[in-house]
Amino acid sequence: MRRWVVVAAAGFVLVVAAGFVLTYIPKLRRAADDLGCGNNLREIGLFAAHHVDPKKVGGDAARFPDEIPAGTIALAAAAPDDRLSWFPRVLPGLDQRRQRTEPLLTELKPLEPFAAPPNQAVARTRLLTALCPANVPPIDATAPAPTCYVGIAGLGADAATLTLPDPPAAAPPRAGCFRYDRPTPFAFVTDGLSQTFMFGERSGDLGPWLRGGPATVRGLDDAPGAAPLIGTGGQFGGNHATGANWGFADGSVRFLTDRTDPRVLYGLATIAGKDTDPLPGE
Repeated sequence: MRRWVVVAAAGFVLVVAAGFVLTYIPKLRRAADDLGCGNNLREIGLFAAHHVDPKKVGGDAARFPDEIPAGTIALAAAAPDDRLSWFPRVLPGLDQRRQRTEPLLTELKPLEPFAAPPNQAVARTRLLTALCPANVPPIDATAPAPTCYVGIAGLGADAATLTLPDPPAAAPPRAGCFRYDRPTPFAFVTDGLSQTFMFGERSGDLGPWLRGGPATVRGLDDAPGAAPLIGTGGQFGGNHATGANWGFADGSVRFLTDRTDPRVLYGLATIAGKDTDPLPGE
């Protein structure tokens, strides 16, 4: 009898342990992936955090620009998606202990198109900071590696083509942080750096991290019939169960649920579209 009691007790412990593993380990994994995704966005937006508070960012301050880089590297007579993206601008600021990305700059040919063989060789590098750990896409070593993170161009599918005239207050109301052809000085973000999207995450229709154009810069499409803003099959998100991480123009990262009012998202996508762009609950 005593032996059966021991066996039963051991079985009970195993069942409880199995329940813990099946219930909590996946939750811990999802939490770790959510955190890793947010950290990627913070790393990509390090130059913005330096602009807001230089004391919080170590290293050489001269490496960080005082503006949001252009969405593409200028190349005469080349369409945006034939150029290189904004990613080379931020490579030196990424954590070089995690992945040595700065040496990639010596291999790039910025005055040549994305399709140039040297640029294609660099594009095949799997950039760790460009991939959401919650939903890493399949990697084809023979093809350019994708990015889950894109610069936010503003409101509308054509927002990346808008121009910014002087003074800063005259910025088009649909304009966002990124444009294909020119950088955006932080002074133009009159909605407030902490109230303006700079980066968003995606899970579908991913493009190469080194390619300019829609692969790395997109606006929030508000046209009739456009896909939902956040969620699986949507314009953004789909990597996390209930929402998406967004990088802001002050270098911060916040998670917004898929229940967020689209009007709030539209306001946050612009740099000068409203006097205030409140986040839910604020």
